[in-house]
Order: sequence, then C-alpha cells, then structure tokens
Amino acid sequence: MAKRKSKNQTDDFTSDLISSLNKEHGSKVAYNLHTDSSPTHVKRWVSTGSKQLDYIISNKREGGLPEGRIIEIFGPPSIGKSHIAIQIARSTQQMGGIVVYIDTENATSVENLGLLGVDITKRFVYVDTHCTEEVLSIAEATIMKAKAMDKDVPITIIWDSVAASSPKAELVGDYDQNSIGLQARAISKGMRKITGVIGQTNTLLICLNQIRTNIGVMYGDPTTTPGGKAIPFHSSVRIKLGAGQRIENKKKEVIGINVSAKTIKNKVAPPFRTVNFEIHFGKGIVEHEQVFDELRKAGPAIVGDNKIELAGTGAWKSLLVHNQKTGEVLAEKKFYKSDFGELWSNPDHKGYIDDLLEATMVRKMSDPKSVDIDPESYEEIRSISLEAGDDFMELDT
Repeated sequence: MAKRKSKNQTDDFTSDLISSLNKEHGSKVAYNLHTDSSPTHVKRWVSTGSKQLDYIISNKREGGLPEGRIIEIFGPPSIGKSHIAIQIARSTQQMGGIVVYIDTENATSVENLGLLGVDITKRFVYVDTHCTEEVLSIAEATIMKAKAMDKDVPITIIWDSVAASSPKAELVGDYDQNSIGLQARAISKGMRKITGVIGQTNTLLICLNQIRTNIGVMYGDPTTTPGGKAIPFHSSVRIKLGAGQRIENKKKEVIGINVSAKTIKNKVAPPFRTVNFEIHFGKGIVEHEQVFDELRKAGPAIVGDNKIELAGTGAWKSLLVHNQKTGEVLAEKKFYKSDFGELWSNPDHKGYIDDLLEATMVRKMSDPKSVDIDPESYEEIRSISLEAGDDFMELDT
C-alpha cells in the first residue's frame, strides 16, 4: 500500500511539474512523452522516391524523411541532389502538402519539375535569392507561418543549395577582416533559431550541399561540406551521395547515373547504412534492378505463415510464395529480371515483394556487418565527432 501511495505521489509530482513549467514559461515546453504529442514525435514521413533509402532513413516500411526535422543531402556536382529534392517535393504534394523551393543556383527547370511530377500551378512556391541571410529568414518565416496554421498539412522547404549561397556582405562587396567565416556565422545563427521551432511544426527543411576539398587534411578523403558545422550539427539526418557509372542507352547516350546513398548521421534510425539506385534524367529514381539484386542476395524470408523468395539462376526468374502451414502455393510467377519493376507494380504481387523487401531491410538494419564507415572520410569522421561533442572550427572552407 505504501509503495502504491509513493508511486501516486511521484506521478502527481510529475504532472504538477509539467503544468507549472508550462504555466511559468507561457507556452508548451514540458511534455509527458507517453501521453503528449511532443517535438520528438515524428507525425509523418516524406518519401524520397526510393523504397530502400526511405527504409534506412526511418527504419520503417512506409517511411522516409521525418517531418519537423532538418535534413542535409550532399555530394559532388551532377550526382542527382536536385533530382532527389524534386522527388521529395512531389511526395509532399501527393500528401496534400506545400513546397517552398529556394533556388540559389538558378538551375531549376520548370520542364524538369513537370517531368518529375511536381505541380507548379498550386501548392508550390519558388523563391529566387542568393543571400544566405535571406534564405534563413524565409525559412524561419515559413516555419512560423506553418506553426500558426490551423490545417495540419506537410510543408517542405528545399534550400538548393547551401554552397551557392553567399552572405549579404559578400554580395555587396563589403570585405574586411571580419568577413572571414561570415557564411558559417550567418548559418549558425539562423540554424539555432530554426531548430528551436521546427520540431513544433509540420515542416521539413532540406538543405542541399556540395563538397569541397578541406585544406590541411593530409591523408584519406579530404572532402567536406561548405558552410561551417551548423548544418551538420543541427541536421537529424545527413545523406552522403556517391557517384557510380554513367548509364547509357543503346545509342550510347547518357540517360542517367548510378548513385550510392549513405546515412552518415541519423537521429531516427541506425546510421551508416548504404543503398544503391539509379537516377534517370527526367524520370527520377529507378531502383528495380538494385532491389532485385538485394532480395536475391538476402534469400527467402518468412513473413507470418508465408515463405517468400525470388528464385532462378538463368534468364528466367521466379517469385515463389507458399503458406508453410497449409502448403498452399499463393504465388508462382516467372519473369525476366528486366521485367521486375512491372511485376513489383502489379497489385497481385506488390504486397509479397514489399513484405520480402521489408524483411530484407530489417535484417540489413540489424546486421553489424552492414555498418559502413569509411575511416578515411573526413566528413564521416566529422559527423561522428560532432555527435561526440568534439570541437571543429566553424569557419567556412
């Protein structure tokens, strides 16, 4: 009886403390994570256009990028950063949401937006500016307006790109000794303000960035992202894109590129997982062959009472599904590897393939061997060091 009374007193104290803190500060600052909807809860996930990438980001079947967070996507030029961002914009609109596209590169094509499924006639705001302070001010204003909205609709802000933005003093030609590190200081100040409110809204901020050579790194991969350490620090997810071979058609015309995507920082799922897919120009992400290879390599999976597998070593492949309890064959479909995408989109087979992919990704996420850390990558080691609290210079390099 005494233990129950003690527990009730503890619960009452917790409730009273939450109430008094919120009353004292005049706003909701304290939460009961079990009963309250707090900034740490992810209400929605916005798809990147890649099932594999969505899974390693969120560790969920119908996952993607977490709403209410800051995301950084970076890599070398012409690797497909903008293509992925546009597909995220399309996913946002498909959820009934609004997209604010801040273009500091003047490289966004209306035709390309249309080809990738973005509706520019409604729920799409295009912003043309090159000033870092203006970008951050626009992002903050959008987030504050989202916070005041009655409708619970997703809003995605895309900053394309950090590397192409310049501080105001640089744009007006006002150079002096205090200009050193001005970009990093401007971003750091803006990110602190944005981080304080974005978690309380239905807004997703995507920061696209390029890579630069970090002067002074004498061994390994010296590439890093410009803009200081504020964006890497405040981002919940950082995705590093790597280039692969170009994709050519029968006429030897380049129609796309193979891309690897690695989560070098992840606050919502285990980090340092890598997936591969293709980006076809004007079409977006294509990953049928990569998913097929991943599923074949992983082998069969048991989902409920069903055993699901992709079989076949020759030209013909097979999707086999049978109930282990009854012995009933639920699906047996032969196909060519090149037709796997069509098979995957077929309603009769899509559920089975999605189940197999989920089981495969669960194994991949829990397998220590799937952790992919490059000890010679300055940016990956920097990401780990920032999490550990080690000091890095905040100057723009």
